[in-house]
Amino acid sequence: QNSSPTDDPAMKPWHELDEDFKQSNRKQADHMYIKLQAVNCGLEPLISWDESLFSFTPAEVEKLAELEHIRWVEERTEDGWKPGVKNKELKTTPWLIPYSQLPEEMKEFDRDPVRNIPALLARIDLKVVRVKETTDN
Repeated sequence: QNSSPTDDPAMKPWHELDEDFKQSNRKQADHMYIKLQAVNCGLEPLISWDESLFSFTPAEVEKLAELEHIRWVEERTEDGWKPGVKNKELKTTPWLIPYSQLPEEMKEFDRDPVRNIPALLARIDLKVVRVKETTDN
């Protein structure tokens, strides 16, 4: 069951989002640098707007999506959410489970934001770069 902005309160435009969804988005953005470090990436100023956007490998997307899901589960749990049928008022959701147990369509909710990291950063003149590992001789 795919959601659309008309039936999912989490998929509305920013100005229409409830404050708890806005706060969740802010926390997701705060976690971006931790995710980049996890796949040996960093940030640099975007100087050439003609260069192509950075792309994560499929394996990196999976690793980052799992990190995002872990972050989301921790956020929800700290806010008092419990496993159960999806109900915002009761703070229950069926997705407080390990990433590996999520159905593919739910994994996409974690993959999409990480795939979009390079485009989001480009909007504020930053780019994702691979960090070169240094070896001391």
